[in-house]
Amino acid sequence: MGLGIVLGYMGLLYFGAIIVPGIGLSGQLLSHVPGNFLDWAHAPGYGILALLLTRGLQRRAWPLAYALPVAAAAALVFGLWTEVFQGSTQGRESNVDDLVVDAIGIGIAATMMLSATVRNRIVLRPCLDSFLSFWRACSLVSLVRRVKLARQIR
Repeated sequence: MGLGIVLGYMGLLYFGAIIVPGIGLSGQLLSHVPGNFLDWAHAPGYGILALLLTRGLQRRAWPLAYALPVAAAAALVFGLWTEVFQGSTQGRESNVDDLVVDAIGIGIAATMMLSATVRNRIVLRPCLDSFLSFWRACSLVSLVRRVKLARQIR
């Protein structure tokens, strides 16, 4: 993912943190959304952020084993920062429960990325084994042909 996409998404999360329900157009729209939905909206929001950050690091040749924990930590730190800033916005308050839901979303996203990696390795293993067996067999046939040709030349 491009840096612009990640920063744009972080900007959307930040904007959502400073919206005051009932004030302005976005605040009026926010006041019509049920409270439970807003509380749990943090999970997919920060899970997607962790996914974007992980993919961005992988595009820069980071292996998943390094990219995933760094991206997860960065997403959680960003969630903490937005909660602190949200507490400084008049009409909003910081809530530890929101940070816990952020962490749940990040954890679910990390689990999904790891399970996809494991699944792909399991699926690709028979293909790789078949290819290696074919390659070895072709190499063996080639070796036998070369030996026969060398014997004919003598």
